[in-house]
Amino acid sequence: MLKAISLAIATLIIPLSGCTQSPVTSNNVDANNPANSQISPNNNQSTATNNVDAVDANNSGNSQTSPNNNQPPAITIERLGIGGIKLDMSEVEVIKILGNPVKVKNEFMPAIGKVRTLEYPGISVDLAENSPENQFTVYQIKATSAKYATIDGVKVGDKQSQVIKTYGNIDASPEGDITRLSYPIETPSPAGLNFTITKGEVTEILCFYVMN
Repeated sequence: MLKAISLAIATLIIPLSGCTQSPVTSNNVDANNPANSQISPNNNQSTATNNVDAVDANNSGNSQTSPNNNQPPAITIERLGIGGIKLDMSEVEVIKILGNPVKVKNEFMPAIGKVRTLEYPGISVDLAENSPENQFTVYQIKATSAKYATIDGVKVGDKQSQVIKTYGNIDASPEGDITRLSYPIETPSPAGLNFTITKGEVTEILCFYVMN
């Protein structure tokens, strides 16, 4: 009888001990899942923040460097010339490059004095008398032919956009169907480079000293 009772009690205790272990296993699983769910968002936020910072840094760098890369070099007196002729060249040098002119005009201008114009097909060169007497040097060059380009390679027939790309964007001066782009130089002497634009294309180039 005692053996039967003991055996019954043992039979009851074994299932109960098995039941007490299962909640512990369940709790361990639940405890692990929240920990994982908390770590993942933090990792994602850190990665996203780093990516945003990297993009912002790249954009910032690009915005600072682009204008400088697109900006053409400042125009200087050394860049003033057309068809191989430059300001301050002597008459002998001009004829050596262009040959004998088809026409020569001599005039007197109150603001300048004696001037001489050497005319060629598509280009004319104006010279002013300097000391000693009868020594003339270039103060103005005008080209109307694509045969004669500036020192930077811009010529008659080129698009207005090519002029701006080469010399920079400036305020244009519209005069009816004509637009003028003027690039002044102040030092060492006042001078300039002017482009006449008709229907979006260069039709005349003028390179000059400002004569008072």
